[in-house]
Amino acid sequence: MFRRWNRFILRCRLIVILLISISMFFILTTLITEQKKLFTSTIVDRTIILIRTSYHCQLRLNYLLQSWIPSTLFQQSNIYLLTDNISKYTNKKILNSFKNLIETNCPQTHNRFDLCCKTAHEFELFYNLSEINSNLDWMCRFDDDQYVNLNNLYQFLSQINSSKLYYIGRTSIDYRLKVPKHNRTYTFATYGAGVCFSRALLEKLRPYINKTNLPHECIKHGISDDAYIGYLTEFILNVSLTSLRELFHSHLEQLDISFRYFNINYLQHAITFGFAWDRYKLSWLPIIHQIIQLINKGEKYTANILWIFLQNYEKEHPDNLTNQYDQSCTSYKQKSYEKNTFKIRINKTI
Repeated sequence: MFRRWNRFILRCRLIVILLISISMFFILTTLITEQKKLFTSTIVDRTIILIRTSYHCQLRLNYLLQSWIPSTLFQQSNIYLLTDNISKYTNKKILNSFKNLIETNCPQTHNRFDLCCKTAHEFELFYNLSEINSNLDWMCRFDDDQYVNLNNLYQFLSQINSSKLYYIGRTSIDYRLKVPKHNRTYTFATYGAGVCFSRALLEKLRPYINKTNLPHECIKHGISDDAYIGYLTEFILNVSLTSLRELFHSHLEQLDISFRYFNINYLQHAITFGFAWDRYKLSWLPIIHQIIQLINKGEKYTANILWIFLQNYEKEHPDNLTNQYDQSCTSYKQKSYEKNTFKIRINKTI
């Protein structure tokens, strides 16, 4: 009887040791896998950068390539250019300067339905890419009239856990939007400053976003594409916006607080700057980039002198923007022409 009991105890001990060994094996395997992922996949590899443009605004792509977009195709592996109609581009060479070109076939105007169509394609692209590459952690989308400090962006994202729900950008307006028939409000990140979504939030948003329904939902709710994404994120999913007003800057900001009035420290630490033709030209993009490159090389004193010179020069040589239009987009020229033609017709009738 005593021997049987000893055998039973021995077997139990062996089973316990076996179970502990198996558990330790799985724990070690998981840790090694995570470490491998950490070393083999950088934040650059795990972040998808999307840029929205149109064939109307081909000139803007030159400024992007002269500034923050890497000049070699190899360095553009995670950067995607989304446009409406490739066949209508007159400058085919500029398209060949981008490694990843996505045609949305969305309508080419700037109204609510068309913008929401383009937004739906942006999300669908991430979902398609994430099925191929499970390591993707972030999707950041920008417009073609923005400067993005990629180094600052990657450094910021590397400090955040993408398995948590993150909706990052700049609050578009100073008041919260009301939802009819509900005693709740929400805010949203303006697309004009750039927006980043964590992998966890993107998965939560997936059931609500597709190319067929999203444009119609925007029209149904009577709001723009960025506002509708804010509605889904904060009102439906109850995920608050992480608003970084010091790091993300939009062309919607008032003139007296726009980026050109910032000191060199703002320029050094910010992630995005938005441009607006009626306040500051897109030709500033390469200049801003060169100043930031000087800072990165440790030549902050030289960069600061150049920055102060440019600020003073612009104040002393203001542009006459009367009856002008955004020359980087032919669609604005057409609108200006139609507007002036309409005025002429009215005058003739009178």
